[in-house]
Amino acid sequence: MDLESLSLRHLRYLRAVAAGASFSDAAEQVGVSQSALSQGLARLEDLAGTVLFEPDGRRRRLTESGRMLAAYANQVLGETAQITDRLRARSEGSGGTLRIAMIDAAALYLFAGRMERFRRRHDGVRLRITVAGSGACLALLRAFEADVAIVVAPAVGFDTRALGSEPFHVYGPSTTPTAADPWLLYPAGSHTRALIDRALAGRGISPSIVGESGNPAVLRQLAVLMAGWTVLPAAVGGAEQAAWRRGREITRRQIVGAVRPGSSDQLAQVLLDELES
Repeated sequence: MDLESLSLRHLRYLRAVAAGASFSDAAEQVGVSQSALSQGLARLEDLAGTVLFEPDGRRRRLTESGRMLAAYANQVLGETAQITDRLRARSEGSGGTLRIAMIDAAALYLFAGRMERFRRRHDGVRLRITVAGSGACLALLRAFEADVAIVVAPAVGFDTRALGSEPFHVYGPSTTPTAADPWLLYPAGSHTRALIDRALAGRGISPSIVGESGNPAVLRQLAVLMAGWTVLPAAVGGAEQAAWRRGREITRRQIVGAVRPGSSDQLAQVLLDELES
């Protein structure tokens, strides 16, 4: 018995005959000659190590072993058709599961509308979204726990596509910060904080940091409550108010879509096409 050498072709032959078709009709269904069908079924009997057919007048009928193997053929060929359809749908962007790791800004305001449009256009795709900092998103991508990451550049070691940029401004209670003023900034070690630190240092500002958060809305609220200073994306900082001033743009962060090097994941590319448009 050598069932490991079974091929889908052998199982298709058996399924056609098990459905009640004559050998000639079965051969026509599977697109081969009757002699090729007979040879294939004889080879299947050799691999199974048992008799699969017995004579019944001019016809041949399945034995009990043949019926057992025919049931197996139906299961295998059915599951093969299902996975083929699922793989085709994923490659065409119309089905499958897409695991996305993204920074919160991408979900909250940068690409919210485009993500919704992607979901509507590809309603057969199941989305699994993890929101985290850029470093954590790239770690998920590197560990094959995400298919695509939407992060702040750079994304070293990954294939990336530029999706846009986001301006950052200094916000605070007056026109000029002093050394004693409190600052609320993004967490140390984050991609965005590195950009902010360089921008502030370039303007001779050494901030006295009293709080950190990766959520820009939280930074804004804390800065207002503490009459402190912060650096925020314009989309979150908002317009000037009586006790809230926006300075000039001091830096800009680039947002990229990242995939593993050489990735052929078509569904991830479909998403990036949507976010880029």
